[in-house]
Amino acid sequence: MIFIIGGNSQGKLEFAKGLLGLQDGSIADGEECSFHHAFDKPVLNKLHMLIKRVLAEDIDPMEFVMAGIERNPSITVICDELGSGVVPVNQADREIQEQVGRIQCSIAKKAEKVYRVYCSLPVLIKGIENGA
Repeated sequence: MIFIIGGNSQGKLEFAKGLLGLQDGSIADGEECSFHHAFDKPVLNKLHMLIKRVLAEDIDPMEFVMAGIERNPSITVICDELGSGVVPVNQADREIQEQVGRIQCSIAKKAEKVYRVYCSLPVLIKGIENGA
């Protein structure tokens, strides 16, 4: 599994497409995909939005995400970093931020490679580059 994190609009999806040589049809969008098929494609983009939706349905997000990864261990997961800024005033938003952070930690532990993308520049923070 490859895990790609970074801030909003930092080039994570474009990096993943280039890294994996994929087209849009190979990418599930966590903001709108069905829960049942969220982990079926090679790439899951916007994990943070999927977690928000799962929480709204009163489903345990950690169990949901980790079960999806177990079903597709070669998936590439892309997620915005939410915990690097201001703590939200709204309790529901704080819960989303906390859940996303905890799930990111669990995914990073399982991932073969973890990249952080900042200003469209990927930095490998876990794993070994091929040919390096």
